[in-house]
Amino acid sequence: MSLDVNISEPEEFNCQELHTSIEKVALIKGIKDFNYHVDTISGKGDNYIANLFRVTIKDTEDENNSVNVIVKTLINTARQETFCELHKREVNVYNKVLPMFKRIQEVINDDDRVIFPDCLLSSIEEEQEILILEDMQDKGFVMSDKVAKFESLTFHEIESILKELAKFHALSLICMKKEPDESQKLQKKYKDLMFDNRFLNKSNLRKYFVDSYEMSLKVVEDMELKKLLEQIGMKLIDLLRLYTSPKNFNVLCHGDCWVNNVLFKRTENGDRLSFLDFQALRNANPATDVLHFLFLCTNSNFRSQHLENLLDAYYESFQAFSNLFNVDASLIYPKEDFYRDIRESLPFGFLIAFIELRIVTCTAEDIDFLRGSSLSLNTLAPPNGNELFKIRINDVVREASNNGAIKNLIDETNRFSY
Repeated sequence: MSLDVNISEPEEFNCQELHTSIEKVALIKGIKDFNYHVDTISGKGDNYIANLFRVTIKDTEDENNSVNVIVKTLINTARQETFCELHKREVNVYNKVLPMFKRIQEVINDDDRVIFPDCLLSSIEEEQEILILEDMQDKGFVMSDKVAKFESLTFHEIESILKELAKFHALSLICMKKEPDESQKLQKKYKDLMFDNRFLNKSNLRKYFVDSYEMSLKVVEDMELKKLLEQIGMKLIDLLRLYTSPKNFNVLCHGDCWVNNVLFKRTENGDRLSFLDFQALRNANPATDVLHFLFLCTNSNFRSQHLENLLDAYYESFQAFSNLFNVDASLIYPKEDFYRDIRESLPFGFLIAFIELRIVTCTAEDIDFLRGSSLSLNTLAPPNGNELFKIRINDVVREASNNGAIKNLIDETNRFSY
């Protein structure tokens, strides 16, 4: 065996642990004598939680026999303690949830199925956390580079993602009918982690959320709305927890749905998609995923023009996919209930945008803050001089004022104060 490392910062991973893990994967693939090549996978906002590598394993006796894998690690000690719970959740999703989803889909055509990467190897052992997945690039799936280029997704791309998200959500509904006992266990297990006090208390994320909110607050131009938003900020975590808590109807939500967590495959019959990054998976109302995606990946002008059509497309996909399994979604989660949940959750979409647009709108100069082992989320620099950030923040503030989201947040803030 031999190692060919092609990364700028070798300390990003524990070479011995990676070596051992790759050896196990090679054996799984029937390759006994091999060498391998390691490349970092970098992209705006991708790697501030986990180290991410693409590894090519080649059979030394047969040069045509090779396998590509994606390796995610939390080996770096500076971030390991903070994010080990997120890693454990994602490993459990790949080992428990997605296999169930794949098993249930065996009765339908391949072209209709929701696609997930296969997990080849995983570990949640302390200081040896690792997740090795098949490289979906080998199947023609690639990440969109539009966000990195500050280009807007097309209506078709937005619609395709929402329709696939609807199918992902529908799998929970189908599991409730086909495997109720196992489904119930999973719903109880996957309570929200991101805004849970115990997790926030032992990680730096509470400060990250608050700092992000305050950073956005600084660029708000409407002074009257800014004062209202200052009040809301004092109860930020309580509000986030309120909107992500289970409602009357819940599914296993992705929890971090935006374009950088989606892979695209262009085909003659349309786009095929595959979701990535399940650290934030939670049992919650599907509106939280829908609005998380829309408020990060579109602007208010786009939403004002297309929201109703996109919600219709989502629900039609949700219903049609469920019908493939003889499950009538309209009886369990009527369309009017979905629309009501969207309306009531609009404040959540605003809060997510207010927190995360600092990442989404990073300029080329800011990208370095999202790379490297020394990154601290709490010291992530503000997007100084980033006009796109200012435009998007003020854009979403005006929208939240017009649609009543800010008023609703003020009402909820006052309730917390009693």
